[in-house]
Amino acid sequence: MMNSFCKTPGIPYFPGVFLFIILLASAGIMPGCKTYTAFNAVFNPEWEEFKKASAGTPRLEYLHSFPAIHLYGTPAEMGRQYGSILQKQLKGLDYISSRFFPENKLDEFLQIAIEAEKHLPDETIEFISAMSGTSGVDYYRLLAVNTVPKVSCSVLAVWGEATEDGNLIMGRNADYAFKKINKALGIIVVKHPDEGNATVASSFLGLAGTFTGINEKGVCYGNMLVYNGHEEKDFSDGLPIQLLMQEAAEKQNTARGMIDYLTKKQHVIPINVMCADSTEAIVAELGQKNFAIREGSRGVLAASNLFHSSGMFDEPETDKRFSVLMTKARDYFGIFNPGHMKEAMHAARKPNETLQTVLFEPAKMLMHVSMNKVPASKGPFITFDVMELLEK
Repeated sequence: MMNSFCKTPGIPYFPGVFLFIILLASAGIMPGCKTYTAFNAVFNPEWEEFKKASAGTPRLEYLHSFPAIHLYGTPAEMGRQYGSILQKQLKGLDYISSRFFPENKLDEFLQIAIEAEKHLPDETIEFISAMSGTSGVDYYRLLAVNTVPKVSCSVLAVWGEATEDGNLIMGRNADYAFKKINKALGIIVVKHPDEGNATVASSFLGLAGTFTGINEKGVCYGNMLVYNGHEEKDFSDGLPIQLLMQEAAEKQNTARGMIDYLTKKQHVIPINVMCADSTEAIVAELGQKNFAIREGSRGVLAASNLFHSSGMFDEPETDKRFSVLMTKARDYFGIFNPGHMKEAMHAARKPNETLQTVLFEPAKMLMHVSMNKVPASKGPFITFDVMELLEK
């Protein structure tokens, strides 16, 4: 009886997913086989390939078990490719999300998306509209995915006298709580735009922008939600940071150039952003109406979910994960290497929420990725040559 339960031809059976479906049913939110099919579409660890495609063409491939999608052309063309290649997964995510959230919360998310739409760049609208058209998922649902998420996270960069070879290493934890489904949403997104820099992102299903990435010039970046900024509510005239970082990465060739670009924009919520290249790392503390810049001391710079610059907060707060990162940088000062960075990121993880951990070595154009496990900081890590990904 278990093996025949909502069994769909061509879709493998996973005991863990089956157990979760039973839990959903007992909670009264499972309307039958449709939920089972949706979960298999998203949780299947080996998503079906769109087609057997060669380098230089839109495709989904598997890189050491991580799904990686390659997109080419204009924003609209890349959006169409994304929606077509990942149609089944996007539909599954949309359906599951509708079952997880109560109707009033979904209405709130959609209203945020509608308010944000008027301020979004044309390129973003073109990408999401095209993704909706080929996937069949409602445009405003996809817009909500791209405008609502608030990710916590933490970052550390060490370079110069702090590291064993003088080269910069940047580590980032992506911490986010969205039920257990987040364990299946990680995806590598490689964008080859007609104009601007190509980028590689450690991303999540459905995002037009990114929270973590590196461009072809070796500029890497990651953001962190801030809890102690001067914020009363979302600033509807601002732009979501994940969209701005993608835009900046395609237009800027240095960490400082990317930081300058971001400080000139308005932001929906208070955000920390770290940008780094082979020579330096910089943190921008981005409020809704002001900003501050923090630079490293003796080749060490860290950030998590609090502002630290004078004038950016009302009362100082203890930042435990920031302290953990700084302590690890001190303990291994002068000999710091990628292994020590993995140790530091694991020490600073957010329990039950660290969904992705990424290390960048911009001088070597390497990125080390762990995703779709909690905590991802525990590894194992897969190393990618960024230039090899961009050449495909």
